[in-house]
Amino acid sequence: MAKSSNNRVHQILNRIFTLVNKGRTDSLKHRLIRGAAGSFGLKIANTGLAFITSVLLARLLGTEGFGIYAYAIAWTTLLSIPATLGLDKLLVREVAIYQTQSAWGLMRGIVHWANQVVLWVALGLGLIAAGVAWSLGTDAKEQVLLALCIGLISLPIASLRSLRLAVMKGLHQVVMGQLPEMLLAPLFLIALTGCGYFFLREDLNASWVVGIHGVTTAITFVIGARLLHQVLPNTVRKANPEYQIRQWVHSALPLMFLGGMQIIYSRTDVLMLGAIQGAEAVGVYVVVVRLAQLITFILMAVNSALAPTMASLYAEGKIDQLQRVLTKSARIVLLISVPVTGSLMGFGYWFLLLFGSDFTQGQMALIILSIGQLVNAAIGSVGQLLTMTGNEKYTVISVGSGAVMNLVFNALLIPQWGINGAAISTASCIVFVNIMNGIWVYKRLGINSTALGKVW
Repeated sequence: MAKSSNNRVHQILNRIFTLVNKGRTDSLKHRLIRGAAGSFGLKIANTGLAFITSVLLARLLGTEGFGIYAYAIAWTTLLSIPATLGLDKLLVREVAIYQTQSAWGLMRGIVHWANQVVLWVALGLGLIAAGVAWSLGTDAKEQVLLALCIGLISLPIASLRSLRLAVMKGLHQVVMGQLPEMLLAPLFLIALTGCGYFFLREDLNASWVVGIHGVTTAITFVIGARLLHQVLPNTVRKANPEYQIRQWVHSALPLMFLGGMQIIYSRTDVLMLGAIQGAEAVGVYVVVVRLAQLITFILMAVNSALAPTMASLYAEGKIDQLQRVLTKSARIVLLISVPVTGSLMGFGYWFLLLFGSDFTQGQMALIILSIGQLVNAAIGSVGQLLTMTGNEKYTVISVGSGAVMNLVFNALLIPQWGINGAAISTASCIVFVNIMNGIWVYKRLGINSTALGKVW
């Protein structure tokens, strides 16, 4: 079934990409088709597995327990962003460029340097965060604090895993690079959680599941590192490492700041909701967010396939070719996102009921977030395009503005409207940031990132 679906997607993409001008090479066309179709297939599998995992954990842990789990994972994910210092985004761009230029020494140098820096930063950040959490904690929040501290143990591995994926994306090994995180990780989480329930039964709580999540992170990191070793060119391993640390730091600074802004922009709703409304509200809201993200799953799949291609085409000055690729991709994204949005808005209550009757209170929040995510899908890969073309400072401006806006809106709306207030704030910021990025892309690059762009 999945194979048949993936073949149909491959045929659709092949038909669309054959409408390209003769300036494009067959290797690029086929690479994009394989990358987009493979990423799409993985994203479908990941979405299905994530849905099953969420239903399983919500049923096993209950609304509050699932909220504690989600809150701890949100903090760990959040801290992995500053821990990587923006070097994951830099690696995708620079590795793709170095491969184009056959600069193997620089490629080896930046990979080695980035891993060393991120490892020490993640270790230090994890220790500081755990210390602060315990020093500020109270007995009433002991279960939350325990889950959080257990989650922080996996922070260094999660951060290094992000770098490993970035290098494989830069090498145009998008599908293989995503395999451990998108397919194996949820399978391991489901299997290990099932084993945990078999032995612990009612004693299985949020802290145990957070620990299982950490074990899954470690296993998939080892598998991913092995895959990277297999695809890394021999010329890179044999080359003497070359370092341009000053240039890399200069390029990474805006990306690091962008990562900090993304913390506030993307996680403020969950963290503030937990602080103001408690774990139960977080449990409901996280389920709503995950359902709404179904709308952009095709956008994420296309983004993963296109990231290194954006950097390569821009570095080669092939702007018209880049425009055609983006327009075709945007049309595929919109074609799939619209019916998904309609399904979530029309049948949201029944989707939420799968997680438990307590979760149906998130129906209105799901409608609100669905609208915001549809706008996100419709505007296209604007944020990533700015970053991959060296215009990340404009992404910093838009995301920074959206982060401040999200912080203020959540502070005003959550106390009054709870999860609906968080949804209004987040959806508004998604629309605002994407429109700003779309304007920057058009002004700086002369590219229309939406489905209305030209293809001829």
